[in-house]
Amino acid sequence: MMLGTELQNLDGNLKQVQEALLNKWTGDGLTKHLDEQKQKHAECMAQAKGEGSSCSNCYIDWYPIITAKFFHPLMPADISKLEDSVNSFKMQAETNRQAFQERIDLMQTARQDIEKVKMQTEEMGQQEAELRGMIGTSVKQIAKEKELIQAQDKVTKQKMEELQKAVGFFKDRLGLKFRKLDGGRLQFAFTVIDVKNPDRAFVFTLKVDSKYEVVDCDPKVADLDDLVAKLNTTNNLSAFVQTMRKRFKQLV
Repeated sequence: MMLGTELQNLDGNLKQVQEALLNKWTGDGLTKHLDEQKQKHAECMAQAKGEGSSCSNCYIDWYPIITAKFFHPLMPADISKLEDSVNSFKMQAETNRQAFQERIDLMQTARQDIEKVKMQTEEMGQQEAELRGMIGTSVKQIAKEKELIQAQDKVTKQKMEELQKAVGFFKDRLGLKFRKLDGGRLQFAFTVIDVKNPDRAFVFTLKVDSKYEVVDCDPKVADLDDLVAKLNTTNNLSAFVQTMRKRFKQLV
């Protein structure tokens, strides 16, 4: 805006100077002065004829008159000043243009910085949304796993309670003894099976987790895997213990 105003002012000043030059070099001023000099010359010629004298004294050199009248105000010094003024206006206009361009460059740089910040903010928003989604998925997965673990713990506790009841039932009647071992294991030991050696122990170890598993058996029972599979299907621990005693007795 300032650069445009300076250029308009400069253009107006140049037009004023041009009009002043034209008015001094041409126009009514010059015509009027020439008419005056022509009239004086005619009077001089008439006077010379009347007196019978030469008109050489009446000769008028118009060049210095016109020069003094119209060209003297525009001497080289004045023209130089005028050129200096024009150059000064041009330099000021160029300075203003450069300053204006610098402001434009600063504005463009600021806009670019704003766009970068905007893009970074959008990227951070997307990353935040992705993280929230991942956290939500993890929370749901953890909740499911927690429910599964709680369900497994519930089943394990129920089976341990059934084991304790079964042990209490068979302890005295079947010569059964048991020990609780590490890792959720129970060791069952039968006696009074071998008539020739009543103190002989027939042992199997049962691991209780989400399902039943026999991890040790002495002496070996041929169809042990089938018996364990049936136990996990029926969940009837008492029947399994009785069947194991029968299998041990068959080995005597």
